Amino acid sequence: MKKLRISAAVLALCLMSGVCLSGCKSSEYAASSATSSSGASQSDSGLTLPLDTGSGTVDPNGSADGTTLMKMTYENNYDAAAIAEMNKTVKIHGMQFTTLDYNYYFANEYVQLMTTGWGSIPMTAAGFIDMNGDLTDSKKVKDYLGEQVIFDLQGEAFLLEYAQKNNLELSEETLSNIERTFTETEETAAQYGMTLDEYLQSWYGPDATVDGMRSVMQRYELVTLSMQHYVDVYPFAEGETLLPVVYHVLFPTISLETGEKLSDEECATAKQRAEDLKKSVTGLEDLQTKADAAVAAGEAGEARQYRVNLGQMVKPFEDWCFASHNVGDIDIVEIDYGYHVMYFVGKEEADEDQKKQIAYKQFQAEMDEAVASAEYAPEFS
Repeated sequence: MKKLRISAAVLALCLMSGVCLSGCKSSEYAASSATSSSGASQSDSGLTLPLDTGSGTVDPNGSADGTTLMKMTYENNYDAAAIAEMNKTVKIHGMQFTTLDYNYYFANEYVQLMTTGWGSIPMTAAGFIDMNGDLTDSKKVKDYLGEQVIFDLQGEAFLLEYAQKNNLELSEETLSNIERTFTETEETAAQYGMTLDEYLQSWYGPDATVDGMRSVMQRYELVTLSMQHYVDVYPFAEGETLLPVVYHVLFPTISLETGEKLSDEECATAKQRAEDLKKSVTGLEDLQTKADAAVAAGEAGEARQYRVNLGQMVKPFEDWCFASHNVGDIDIVEIDYGYHVMYFVGKEEADEDQKKQIAYKQFQAEMDEAVASAEYAPEFS
């Protein structure tokens, strides 16, 4: 459970509540996958598709537009290799997680991988994710998914303990929303000619029941409440809400139109221009004047001032901004797509959204440290 990316899921039930833990993580693949920084990703899995009969009639097991939906089974949604990776029980930090708990997060991660990695992940001829395929140079799909599920469960254990310590309880509105989700999912199940239990079991395995999923979802919502509570009551230290303000000028080493790497000669020219600008600057106003001229001449790609929030910029850029500086410090920072001439303008108070992000980063660091300890090591049974 590292960087909280927070995912969504397969059916209304899975995806509605899959917005929190799957993403409290960073991984080799997740770090390179396209996903929003907020984490939420709500899209259909593509695993179940309506069968168009072309008859234009209303089937009792279908929808009003004449589309018949095929009844699903557990084996329809996952192949044997995926099922072999499911149905595990594990204890984390004294908390026992059932096969339903494990399968809930596995389904969430499986669908997220398919939706965010479509076209780049290994697939079988039958259209399933290839569990034994190589997701990265160093990791197979099944190993990646197993790690993510454990990250999710470790995060749940950490946050449920936080909820208990702080006497947090779900509101009647949240409990009502969960029940409404079951009602909506039951209506979806009926379109497939299935009971709600049958529908849940087709996604979460033979142990999935309404009562079991209700417990899973209530704990999930409590986890979400815990994260929100941490951010809301976070006590900022003196100076913690002051963010660096920098002015930067980018001399790109890639084409800003195509993204292709420039020639070695052009890259060397970009570096020289950055060095020349740094040496010639006498102050912020002078830098802004020269930067505007460089942009107008097509030599620089961008020149602007930022109040930099945590997680907003690429790491070398952010590292420089949050290092100790005096007003007027100037330097060159190299990144993958060019050279930044950096000028430290000072610090400004964060706005409310940025303050929440600062608190969240602290929460993330605290949770990362906890779940990385031996106390949160998984014990499979």
